[in-house]
Amino acid sequence: MSTPPQKPATLALKTKVEEEFVSPLTAVRGALEILRDFPDLDDKERQRFINTALQECARLEKGVEQLANTVYAAGQRSQSGQSSNSDSAVAGAYAGRVHILHDIDAIEIDFSEFEFSSSDIVNEFYDVIDGMIEDTGRKWYLLVNYRNCSIWPEAWVAFAHRGKKVNANQSKGTVRFIMPDNSDQAANPDPNVLESRELALAKIEEMKSVKGR
Repeated sequence: MSTPPQKPATLALKTKVEEEFVSPLTAVRGALEILRDFPDLDDKERQRFINTALQECARLEKGVEQLANTVYAAGQRSQSGQSSNSDSAVAGAYAGRVHILHDIDAIEIDFSEFEFSSSDIVNEFYDVIDGMIEDTGRKWYLLVNYRNCSIWPEAWVAFAHRGKKVNANQSKGTVRFIMPDNSDQAANPDPNVLESRELALAKIEEMKSVKGR
């Protein structure tokens, strides 16, 4: 059975954010601005805009609740202390994608050709990354390969959260790269994602020189 085509990750994330957060925020702001700018509205019209703002606030509350459940579901499961040989095998597969490069003071994380289809997979992968970095007892520059990496909409919140946490707590600086033959990168270039590993390595050296290593 073939896998149905997925939206590009950036488009999927943009759509999800717009539906759950941007749209209701825009509606609330619009209702409040009308109430502010037109103090002479009759009671019926005023109540209509108040009801609109309250309904959109409820949508926002639901979106925040879903976000929290997505991010922390796998973490709650892992805290139960349950493990298995299967879990160890999965962790080993992820560990094979994380390499310490002592000569350049960096850790290379290989997301190439990998599919993040759920928040559980995101958390499993990042648990391994966190554990390996913590075992070294220090921070590193992070070199991240995104070539043909696929991130499904339901995995995006957890992916963004865990990536931000690693960057803030365990990284001297993070450089992302993707090969120039990637179609999504060619169609929607991201200035923060370099076009090759060579450019990413050069960027790390530049960051070192600025920080005095």
